[in-house]
Amino acid sequence: MKYEYLLHTWGGFYNKEHQEKHGETSGYHYFDTEQPRDEYLAKLRKIEKELNANTLVVRESEGYNVRIITMLHRVVRWDDKEYYTEYKLGPDYPYEVAKYHLENEWYPGFNSYPFGDNFDYENNNIETIQEWITGAFDVNE
Repeated sequence: MKYEYLLHTWGGFYNKEHQEKHGETSGYHYFDTEQPRDEYLAKLRKIEKELNANTLVVRESEGYNVRIITMLHRVVRWDDKEYYTEYKLGPDYPYEVAKYHLENEWYPGFNSYPFGDNFDYENNNIETIQEWITGAFDVNE
């Protein structure tokens, strides 16, 4: 495992009308040192300005953990059976963001459908047995 620099990019900068002009791809970009990451981001910002596409969203991080995927996990019980589900957030997501998603953005019937889309989640007694987060997190935050 080595120390790396991550640049996560997304947003309207990658909408079809802009992407056809610049050809860049959104997602996770990894670099061995800080300088190439900064140069690549500067290149994207220059394109963003030239195209008047002020919708480039970025997240930068660095460390030994930038490739480790943060995952949410849950076990629920329904009709005397237990079901496991998981949700992949992506590499190097901060713990507090993962915790927020687990508590507010991902539960049975809302962004989590362990019994399919047509199941009546509101009127069935689904019991959460266990929830947890896996990944690698900075201890200083």
